[in-house]
Amino acid sequence: MNAKFTRDPALLVGADRIHSSVYTDPEIFERELNLIFGRSWFFVAHESEIPQPGDFKTDQLGRWRFLLVRHRDRGIRLFHNVCRHRGALLCHENYGNTQVFKCMYHGWTFATDGSVQGVPMREQMRDLDVQTHGLVPIPRVDSYQGFIFASLASAGESLRDYLGGAKRYLDLMVERAPEGRIVAVKPVQYHYRGNWKLQLENYSDNYHPAVLHHSVLSTGAKMLKEKFGENPIGAKSNARYEERVLGHGHSIADYHGGRGALWMNAYDDEYLQMMTERVGMERAMELRDSDIHLIIYPNLLVHVRMNHYRVIKPVSVDQTVVNTYPCKLVGASKRVNDALISNTSHHVSAAGEVQVDDLQAFNWLQEGLASGALEWIPFKLYGEDEHTEMEGECVSFGTSEGAIRGQYREWTRLMSATADESLSAPNHDPAYRW
Repeated sequence: MNAKFTRDPALLVGADRIHSSVYTDPEIFERELNLIFGRSWFFVAHESEIPQPGDFKTDQLGRWRFLLVRHRDRGIRLFHNVCRHRGALLCHENYGNTQVFKCMYHGWTFATDGSVQGVPMREQMRDLDVQTHGLVPIPRVDSYQGFIFASLASAGESLRDYLGGAKRYLDLMVERAPEGRIVAVKPVQYHYRGNWKLQLENYSDNYHPAVLHHSVLSTGAKMLKEKFGENPIGAKSNARYEERVLGHGHSIADYHGGRGALWMNAYDDEYLQMMTERVGMERAMELRDSDIHLIIYPNLLVHVRMNHYRVIKPVSVDQTVVNTYPCKLVGASKRVNDALISNTSHHVSAAGEVQVDDLQAFNWLQEGLASGALEWIPFKLYGEDEHTEMEGECVSFGTSEGAIRGQYREWTRLMSATADESLSAPNHDPAYRW
């Protein structure tokens, strides 16, 4: 790779094209860890994953290991999952409940608030101040609607400012529950041999399904037609697919009924009645029929109708892990929640219907990009009636690659900043945003 690209990431991204090295260069990947994940907000977990005092979860993102725990005051703490003595990995379980964490190497123990609780042979230690040897906390942790985010930077814009217009779609996610809360369950995990941004792009790409997923779509449509007749899924003929770029790399895709009754088997009359009693019939039907994909840059994907979220976890420049968490709608019946979990499993699991196609595509994309045959990758697909609204959000109708272009504007902004430069909100000029 030409050295000038590493020094100036803006040279890697054009208005509608991307240099192929952003997917294959290990040095660029390390810069992404430092300048994107190392400073902006990224998604960690949902509060429902650790509901009780002492509950914990461990996770990994790039080279970082995290320990998330609910303390006895019910507050949530997030630490580097590293013993403060010699730096050994502290907790080795994915989930659990405990009063203390004990290092397997020398036996140092730590409370759920990170403070040191025990040091073997402490009386022989010289000048050891245990008050300064607690677990290393993540500088900033905040949550919105139960979704926990973290930042490794000690200063920067607030989470609410960072989320911006994406907040109303997280609001929508929880408003669809009869009691206004969701609960995440055990995740489905998949791994692919490709760059982390491939999954991010794919989730905002409505260009590929008719080709890549042709087999499952055509087979499914044929079976439904044989059983129910014409237009068996009840798709609205006048539905206008909408894409909305929200800033900070966030975006949504709203199908507005264009996918009809797909995955609607979960929502029965009892669910609609419960929602009607809470918010009225009109709003209840709007919530039930919502079909939106939400991307919160850089690593959270939300599927509103199927009621799950996915977490992208970069491992290396060409290795990525994604965890998909089905969610229960608190207050809904067991039948409704079982159907939601089943739909997600069918969609993303190894024996599923759709995601397996995407994973194969990611593998082949990475192999092709690594060959070096292509220098530039085009993103030249534009939608209809593109315009910028008063809030600065960029809207278009029909299939486009506008959301991907928005992701790379944010990528360029973050990657172009120096390591010690504080991150402010991006430029909101319409010309920049679109």
